[in-house]
Amino acid sequence: MHASMKETLLMTAFAVSTLSAGQECETAKDASIEKITAYLQHTGDDAAVAPCVQATFHHIASLPPEQAIPLLLAYLAYKRPLDEGERNGFFMHGKGPDVLYPAVYELYSIGDPAEAPLVSFIARSKDNAELGVKNALYTLLLIHHGDAVSVVQGLHKASLSSTSEEAGDRLQGAARDALKWCDDRARAQCENVLKGSNGG
Repeated sequence: MHASMKETLLMTAFAVSTLSAGQECETAKDASIEKITAYLQHTGDDAAVAPCVQATFHHIASLPPEQAIPLLLAYLAYKRPLDEGERNGFFMHGKGPDVLYPAVYELYSIGDPAEAPLVSFIARSKDNAELGVKNALYTLLLIHHGDAVSVVQGLHKASLSSTSEEAGDRLQGAARDALKWCDDRARAQCENVLKGSNGG
C-alpha cells in the first residue's frame, strides 16, 4: 500500500471514530466535576476514548476559571490516550506537551488568568523535575507566546517576592530551567535577569 493511501485511510478512520465518539461524549457537557474526575481516572489507554478525553478537557476549560483552573492543574501530568492514527505514527499536530497533555493546551487557551495559578503550582511542587512542573513551565511559555525572557522574568520576580524560602528556590529553579528556551539573542538578557539585574 502506498504511504499516501495509508495516510488517507488513517485520517478517514480517525475522522469516523472522532464523529462517533463525539456523539457519545455529548453528556460530557453536563457532567459534574466529580463525574469528570471519575471518568478521567478510569479511561484507560483505549484509542477509542481519545476523542472523549479531548471533549472532557474542553468541557473543563469551559467552566468558570475558578473551577476550571484548579482541575486542569491537577491533570497537568495526564497524558491522553493516543488515537488510532497516532498509534500508527501519524501525528497531525506534532508531539508537543500541548498536544499530548490536554491540560496544557486548555490552560494555554484560558490564558492570562491561568498564569498566577501556574506559578503557584510550581512554587508548591516538591520536585522541579516532575512532569507536572515541566508541563506548567511549558504552559507559561505558550501563554507568553514563546517569549522566554518574560517567563524567566516572571518566575524570578515571583521567587524574590515569595514568603517561603523553599517556594522561592523552586521558582528560581524553574526560571533557570526556562533558560533552555532563550535563544542566542535573548540568552544574555535571561542570564542578567537571574543575576538580579535588568528586570530582577
